[in-house]
Amino acid sequence: MAIESGARFGQPLFKPAADAPRTIDSAIDSAIVDEAVAWLVKIQSGGASSADSAACDAWRRSHPDHERAWLRLCGLGRDLREGTGALQPQLARSALRGAERAQRRWVLKSVAGVAVTGFGAWGAWGAWTLRHDIAALGADHRTGAGERRSVVLADGTQVVMNTRSAIDVRFDAAARTLRLVGGEIMVTTGKDPERRPFIVLGRDGRLVPVGTRFLVREFEGGAQHAAFSELAVLEGAVDVSAGVQSQATRVAAGSRVRFDALGVGLPGRADERAAAWTDGMLVVERMPLAEFLGELGRYRAGVLRCDPGVAGLLVSGAFPLADTDAVLAMLEETLPVRLRSVSRYWVSVAGR
Repeated sequence: MAIESGARFGQPLFKPAADAPRTIDSAIDSAIVDEAVAWLVKIQSGGASSADSAACDAWRRSHPDHERAWLRLCGLGRDLREGTGALQPQLARSALRGAERAQRRWVLKSVAGVAVTGFGAWGAWGAWTLRHDIAALGADHRTGAGERRSVVLADGTQVVMNTRSAIDVRFDAAARTLRLVGGEIMVTTGKDPERRPFIVLGRDGRLVPVGTRFLVREFEGGAQHAAFSELAVLEGAVDVSAGVQSQATRVAAGSRVRFDALGVGLPGRADERAAAWTDGMLVVERMPLAEFLGELGRYRAGVLRCDPGVAGLLVSGAFPLADTDAVLAMLEETLPVRLRSVSRYWVSVAGR
């Protein structure tokens, strides 16, 4: 592919990606969140000393990301403070000492449960990212912004998690259940000697794969549309039931459907580009710039905005997700746009 010179509104942009990096640094976001949670529980446990408080302050000052993670968890005001204060101090301290993983998740979910009421002041972007971060705190597996992770379950099932995703896993004698807490995953089911069904539970319904490989993503609602989920089946078939309905719709390989709590839409053709993120790439064709930046923004921390004046510019090509700053710089070089940055965490794309 080549770049179209003199790109104008309504014309596509093409960018080669032959030398694109294939790996993503996935440690920083999740590690910092873990540290912030540990400090939060310690400080709110009732047993923190003045030395603990000083150490926490030093940790927050040591890096801007530390303070940002801390503010996300603690900046919700009275609701969060009262919620964490209600935890038994010995339970909070035992979580910090490395108590059982399940108990630690219970503590985090208790904290998250009282924090949900604080979303209003954040606006649409802040509410979504904070809601994800809090919901993911107690999950068995989670990813941060820009992180991809592959998880192999006890039955050999492989789950590849996209950016800002979280899952819970529960295997028992009756079923193998995976709960999508949020985000996007690709699942390749394993064969269970006990022949237990594999079930994926999500916000908008229930999926039962039949020897398959598939993608499922939860989309947040906004001004333009209500929240929904999308299933794309790459191999085999998947039975999808919307909301609490028991009637299932079978989706065959090569097909995709949207569904929400009210029902399952009509099947369409699965887009092979939908799985490009598993290789660290964002592949689009004639996508409006505003929508493109919305997708790119999922893979970076902070706010990425698009001025309405350039929102309709069409973008096509393959873009490496490992370096979203480089992608933005390339857009500025090849399109009639410029970047306005308050910091790396607040970037606007506007016309020149």
